[in-house]
Amino acid sequence: MPTSAGSRGLPLEVHTRSGKIWEPRWANIGGLDHWLDLAGGQKTGFYLDQREQHATVAKHCAGKRVLDAFCNQGCFALHAARAGAAEVLGLDSAADAILAARRNAERNGLKAAFEVANVFDRFNEPANARDRPWDVIVLDPPPFAKSKSALEGALRGYKEINLRAMQRLAPGGVLATYTCSHHMGDTELRGVLAEAATDAKRRVQVIAFCHQPADHPVLVTMPESEYLRGYILRVE
Repeated sequence: MPTSAGSRGLPLEVHTRSGKIWEPRWANIGGLDHWLDLAGGQKTGFYLDQREQHATVAKHCAGKRVLDAFCNQGCFALHAARAGAAEVLGLDSAADAILAARRNAERNGLKAAFEVANVFDRFNEPANARDRPWDVIVLDPPPFAKSKSALEGALRGYKEINLRAMQRLAPGGVLATYTCSHHMGDTELRGVLAEAATDAKRRVQVIAFCHQPADHPVLVTMPESEYLRGYILRVE
């Protein structure tokens, strides 16, 4: 079923190999049930390339206040709740993603709140600056740099969102921050984080270096295949 024409004039289609309709269904991933709509949901319906990070970040969440920004279907939030987080809030600008996150939380019997919100606006609201700080913040935004020409603006966006997150963390808090823009290399990401730490006047240490899993291999002859990277940081 053609949906539109691509940049080269070819029809774009969404269908299964068999031609049969793929009905939405529950799938157990990482020990949690998720409602998947692969044909009609966002992109692939679930970001499998982050499943290892869901478990890694959850290790820092027991008894903590956790903010999952750009939460999509709430995977980081749900794993944090299962790990015993005291409070969990997920934010995303997509209403359908938030509905899916709430549905997933209810299905798994987990206590986590989800709100439709622009993360940049939420961080910049003066009232929120006076809120009790978070113990763990996850930043897993969509790609800000979809082309090389957009990198300069993307760097400003990544710095801004990481700066605000650092300012909202309690001393000794954990920031898990990622980029899925293949145009943004590790040097650029580390530079952004260093600038954000300086402006926030916070001492920031690396706990872990993050990368895409082995089933998303990087080809040395195809730089575009290396696209997911991040850091887990302690913010003093």
